[in-house]
Amino acid sequence: MSTRTSILAGLLAACIGGSAFAAGAAPTGIGWTGLTKPQDVILARAELMEHMEELMRPIDTITVTPGPLKDVEQLRFNAEVVGAMLKAVPHLFPPTTNLYDPKALTPQTIALPAIWQNWESFYRLAQNSSKAAEEFAQAKGGPAMRAASRRLRASCDACHTPFLRKYEPPKTKASDAEFDFDSVLPPKK
Repeated sequence: MSTRTSILAGLLAACIGGSAFAAGAAPTGIGWTGLTKPQDVILARAELMEHMEELMRPIDTITVTPGPLKDVEQLRFNAEVVGAMLKAVPHLFPPTTNLYDPKALTPQTIALPAIWQNWESFYRLAQNSSKAAEEFAQAKGGPAMRAASRRLRASCDACHTPFLRKYEPPKTKASDAEFDFDSVLPPKK
């Protein structure tokens, strides 16, 4: 599909969707999972992000591993897949999934409301990350691939920093050190 056709199709969909919302009737049924199943969308994007991190691990590793690169074609493949996934990422953040609760110990999502408050920035950062992944896949030679790896990781971090809840490791208490593990283990035979 050409870029022009894609833009026209997008505008048509926006007009059709806009008229449904304007009439006060929220769409329901198949294809409107952002409205009908927001928890499923949150789960899908979490799964996608986890798999992207698995694909990124070997790409990140080359920046600290000396010597010639190994499995270059696999690295390129991983980057191509990550790039394609990143193009889809913004579409997994419909407004109905803005469910972050800062008071919850385990919130429904760790995506921060800043995503929807700064949508254009979020969208642009995801697209820039996709482009960085594609550039990694095209890089030739160890030094160029290592530099491209650092740029790709930096583009991911640039999006995570403002839009993803910061990881806070669990805090230990004195009672944790005094816990009697034997009391909860089955008896030895």
